[in-house]
Parts: sequence; C-alpha cells; structure tokens
Amino acid sequence: MARKAPRVHCELGPVLVNRTAVYKMCRAIPGELQQRGFRVSCSALLSRVAAHDAEPKTRWNQWLFRKSQEWLHWASTKPEIFTKARLATAPVPRWRAGRGVSLFLDPLYTVFYGSPGNGVVLVYDITTVSDPGWHGAGVTRLYSLAFELMAQSRCHIVASCQNTADQMRVNWGIAPSRITVLPLGLFSFPKPAPRQVDSKTEPFLLFVGNLEPRKNVPGLIQAYAESQLYAKRGIRLRIIGSLPPADHPVLALARATPGVDVLGFVSDEEVAAAYEHCLGFIYPSFCEGFGLPLLEAMHRGCVCLSTILGASPEIAQDAALYVNPYSPSEIAQGLREIVELSQAERSRLSERAKELARAFTWPKFYDGLADVLQNQAAA
Repeated sequence: MARKAPRVHCELGPVLVNRTAVYKMCRAIPGELQQRGFRVSCSALLSRVAAHDAEPKTRWNQWLFRKSQEWLHWASTKPEIFTKARLATAPVPRWRAGRGVSLFLDPLYTVFYGSPGNGVVLVYDITTVSDPGWHGAGVTRLYSLAFELMAQSRCHIVASCQNTADQMRVNWGIAPSRITVLPLGLFSFPKPAPRQVDSKTEPFLLFVGNLEPRKNVPGLIQAYAESQLYAKRGIRLRIIGSLPPADHPVLALARATPGVDVLGFVSDEEVAAAYEHCLGFIYPSFCEGFGLPLLEAMHRGCVCLSTILGASPEIAQDAALYVNPYSPSEIAQGLREIVELSQAERSRLSERAKELARAFTWPKFYDGLADVLQNQAAA
C-alpha cells in the first residue's frame, strides 16, 4: 500500500501584521509544499486561510481573521495576562491545526499553541530578545517565552543564516542537530523602469529597507554627512523604503542633511532602476537575519558596502566591503572608499556579487524545508 503523503499545517500568523518578505513567504510556501507532495492546511491563528494566497475566504474566517489580529495585539500589550491565560486558549489553534507536523513561519506564534511540540519553526534573527528597545517590552516578553518553549520542546528549527543558528545554540542551548540552516532566495524582480531625466540623475549611493532602528539609517545619514561626498563631489544618498510618521527624528535628520533624498515606498520597477544606476549599495544594519535587499543589490551587480555583523558576510562573502555599523566614522570612510574604487575593482566586485547571488534560490530553500518536514514527520 502506498504511504500517505505527510500532512503539514502551516501557521501563517505573520500575515496578520506583516506585508514584507515574510508575508511573501507565507503566500508561497504552502503551494510549494503541495507541489512536493505534502497535504497542506493553513491558518492565521483562529482563521482558516487559503493555501494559494494566505487570505481568509469566507465571512466567518474573515471575522476570525480580525479577531486573531485583536488577540495578537492584546497579547503584545498585555503579555502578563496572556502568559497566564495561554494554556487555556491554546487548544483552539491546536484544534484548528489538527494532526501532522505544524510549520510556524515565525517563533512568536508558537506561544499561542502552548508549545511548538514536534513542529518546525522558522527563525530569522533573535533581535526581538537581544535588542528589546527596537521592538517593545511586550513583544520581547512573548518572543522570550517562544524561544524558551522551543528549547524545551522537540521542535526542529530552520534558521535563515548560520549566525542565527549559532545564537540559538549559545543563548538557549539548542543542539546543532535540531537546527538546519536554509538561506532564503531571491524574489522575482521586474526589469528596471526607464531612467528618467530629472534632478535625481546625479550620481547617488543607495539604501533600500524600512527605516526601523536596526537598519541604522541615522548612523548612515550621519556618516554620509561626515564623508562630505555631496559637498565635494555632488554624490547624493537615496533612501528607499516604507516611511515612519512625518515627525519622526530620522526624517528630520534626513531633511537637515544636504544631498539626502528620502523617496519612501516606490514601485518594484523603480527599485530595480535604482539598483541598476547607483554608485554603490549601502547596508550598515546593526543586525540582519538574512538581508534580502543586499541579495537584490548583488543580483543587480551593485558594488556593496555592508555591515560586518549578522548574516551579511555569509551572503556577500568577498563581494562586498564591510564596516562596523556602530562607527559612523568607519561608515564614512567606507562610503569614500566605495566611490573611489577603480573601474577594474568595481567590475570585479560586481561580477563576483552576481555570481554569489545566483546560489540563493527559492527552489533550494523549499527543497530543504521539505526534507526537514519529512524527517520531522517520520520522527
């Protein structure tokens, strides 16, 4: 008799709040697992969601989706009460999951199930615990509980980089045999939009990413001002990504710094064009669990200046220049160096970046994830 394909329940809780790379993964992973022979069901906490787009389809599930968002918000604002009540409420999402292996696309959602059990948990970084100032006390408390439960359980962890795997081992004593490192892939990217002739055709350095604290955008702007690249050479700094409120200190600093252009959210075609035409891609984050913008820049052949911390050296290897993100003067020196590279060195770094980027593919990630799930189902 043919053996039944393993059943996997995908907990896609990030779709309740997240519209970035993890959201794209939530939409893609269930279908990829189905193509690899798994029987897949999906939820976002209380709500059943579709495997092909991670959206609730009935009025009942749309109502449950909203209630799940409220539950998540309540848990992060009232973590003490939630921690006491979670074992009483955990049977509800566990019942929704049913039998089989549970796949959590973020550690946070394991606490709503009481425990990850023998499931599989994707972990990108540990900054929610290591740097609580970036996330808030309530969120940090929930993630601390999640990591403790993972350490005590029989779950298997999929880390997006070796740096994260090492931190899970050091901080929570999780055995290497329980951790698999699977680097992420490159999302499909459109062709660049035609280059427009306007004020922003001056030479520019590029940053792409949210203006959240760990991205170190204030440090980058300070370093850019210190480099005097605009005053002496007319080289601008272009910042692309979702913006905070208009009165945010980062925006005030950007407005006060000559040469800085904060474009906010733009189309994928415009981002592709920016990668294509920039003098260099700058990524001085305090920590990256993977860093998809860096990979996108490498794919486009950008010359990259990156943080020495987190996953970035694993991704860019010898195809980038590196700086200490905690030193604005070192970042400033790196900016000057990247501008002054010879054409031969720029070409070498560009070709090496494109070569390395080709190794990071989603099929490789999905195949590795399928192997982990198969092994966990058989355990």
